[in-house]
Amino acid sequence: MCGVRQAPWLPTAIALSALLGVRPAAAATPPVSSWLSSDVVQKTVSLRLVAAYDGSNAGFNFDGYGRGKLLVRVPLGWRVLVTCRNAGAVRHSCAIVLGAQSAAPAFRGAATPNPVRGLQPGKTARFAFVASRAGVYRIACLVPGYEQARMWDVLQVGGVRRPSIETRTGF
Repeated sequence: MCGVRQAPWLPTAIALSALLGVRPAAAATPPVSSWLSSDVVQKTVSLRLVAAYDGSNAGFNFDGYGRGKLLVRVPLGWRVLVTCRNAGAVRHSCAIVLGAQSAAPAFRGAATPNPVRGLQPGKTARFAFVASRAGVYRIACLVPGYEQARMWDVLQVGGVRRPSIETRTGF
């Protein structure tokens, strides 16, 4: 783990998530395309992230995906509007960060308020940023220990003309 210590309460949080209302993974998960919409004229993309959407990865997921399995692509220079809802039994946050274990947003405004503390269960927050630098970033929960629990996915900025979202397999 490169010297990063796991939060001592993380196993308890995982167990609580499983016991206190994180829904089991369901076969009726909506298609990933339902989490993303865009306006080509305004050059905006709207991304819905539901933290702890279901029981996948012990509830440490966004829209049912974690471990980098969800890939969102956004054209360079577009404005990204994110709605983050915490559907879990413990606090979660949403942020766009540069890489593994980064604690600071990669773009100005690219995180929910107090991302280290997280949103209370059932709460929703919105944030917006301009995808002003090409690169590959993480969509991560910054509550301590949760990224180590593999609560992260991928945002690619640049190299595309239209926003897209897809799942990745085989790694």
